[in-house]
Amino acid sequence: MVSPRRALFSVSDKEGLVDFARGLHALGFELMGTEGTAKTLKDAGLPVTTVADYTGLHEGLGGRVKTLHPKIFAGILAPRGDERDLADLGAVPIDLVVVNLYPFETTAAKPDVRLEEAIENIDIGGVSLIRAAAKNAARVSVIVRPSRYPDVLRTLQEHRSIPEKLRNELAMEAFEYTSRYDAAIYNYLAKRQGTVLPPALRLAYDKVADLRYGENPYQKAALYHEPFPFAATATAEKLQGKELSYNNLIDLDAALRLATEFDRPAAVVIKHTNPSGVALASSLTEAYTSAHAADPISAYGGVVGLNRPVDLATAKGMRKDVLDAVIAPEYEPQALDLLKSKKKGTFLILRTRGPFRNDHGIDMVRVLGGVLLQTTDFPRPRPEAFKVVTMASPTPAQMRDILFGILVSRYVKSNSIVLVKGERTVGIGAGQMSRVDACMLACYKAKAAARGSVAVSDAYFPFRDGVDELAKGGVAIVAQPGGSIRDDEVIAAADEHGIGMVFTGIRLFKH
Repeated sequence: MVSPRRALFSVSDKEGLVDFARGLHALGFELMGTEGTAKTLKDAGLPVTTVADYTGLHEGLGGRVKTLHPKIFAGILAPRGDERDLADLGAVPIDLVVVNLYPFETTAAKPDVRLEEAIENIDIGGVSLIRAAAKNAARVSVIVRPSRYPDVLRTLQEHRSIPEKLRNELAMEAFEYTSRYDAAIYNYLAKRQGTVLPPALRLAYDKVADLRYGENPYQKAALYHEPFPFAATATAEKLQGKELSYNNLIDLDAALRLATEFDRPAAVVIKHTNPSGVALASSLTEAYTSAHAADPISAYGGVVGLNRPVDLATAKGMRKDVLDAVIAPEYEPQALDLLKSKKKGTFLILRTRGPFRNDHGIDMVRVLGGVLLQTTDFPRPRPEAFKVVTMASPTPAQMRDILFGILVSRYVKSNSIVLVKGERTVGIGAGQMSRVDACMLACYKAKAAARGSVAVSDAYFPFRDGVDELAKGGVAIVAQPGGSIRDDEVIAAADEHGIGMVFTGIRLFKH
């Protein structure tokens, strides 16, 4: 005589539960459930045995002890053919375990959550059931996500059993599910301790998509995202375009990060993660036009980041330029239709979800054998803390350009020089091995627009040669952190050229 198959249910998320259980019952499964889950099934007219009735241990300690019983775990962990040992325990085999956990992540994410409430949502029995079933995947199937119900039911209907390959897939999903759960608990408790950089790193990111390729076609890449309620690259919605690549996302992220720095309408054009042009204006159209015109050659095939909904006028400006992608918080219908016609429909259009925030959390970079973490918070520049060290002083308009240039410089690869005029970049020297080369490149890019501009340096000038180069371009004011052993020599060079110099005390390295 073939023993009946049994399914154990204990779910917090009851989506699809009744239909799935009804399908299993039709296939001859006996149903067992914890009190709340069993009630849902009974209310739907399904025959179900409660865990309490099966074990003889009624739920105690306010529901904390439900499934933690030898008869339950013996039925899950028993290998195939161990019915005799099970009988000695008064237990029966359990073939299918359907469990999802208390919503700890959702609860802990609430802004006003109390520690007691969060702790109460740490599941114990459910995690144990999942791990036991996943460990015994040679015989038992475990389901932790309601989205899997149709696949499993269809397989059972077609094959009368769950094949090994699917059991192993379900087990892998189960261990991923519990590892994420544990990471969420650890990260919540570490954050409560005020730990910005925790003593251990536990990541819990879900894969969003496999990408076309990595930085080069021979490299594989994928995108994963973390729960992040603000505008983010990883959670942006693709409205049109080809399959995303690693490079697309890196550039889009650089564009979005810089666009979120500003409260006024801002446009950012990115090429290979560096801004080729950034501008503020009274309208988005004007900001985009100025940002693109700052270096139209470098902007060719670039990525655009905007901090306002895209209107028709801005879309018309972008329509005529050769660009690869845009990321923005919204698009007017006519603007979206116009942009969709670019590049025969391959133009990438991404829409962010959630409000903008210029606090970008923690950044990480992998090195061989480890990971580097750093905070992204930034000391907002305070002009009253700046020190004018030359005979010439900046005007109020030039001081605004210094503040604008500092925010831009944060996102330009070092060594860097950013030339600004009228809250618009006119020339950027990025990623140079020497500061003097960055100065020469910025002036070369700006051409005549360098005259009268403000230069923001990401670090101090080690020699006067950089100031000499900026003077050749006609730069009027230089802002730098200060702190070189040759500061006096550099200041003297600025006075010699009639250039004003401001020490900001803020280094802006980006590697």
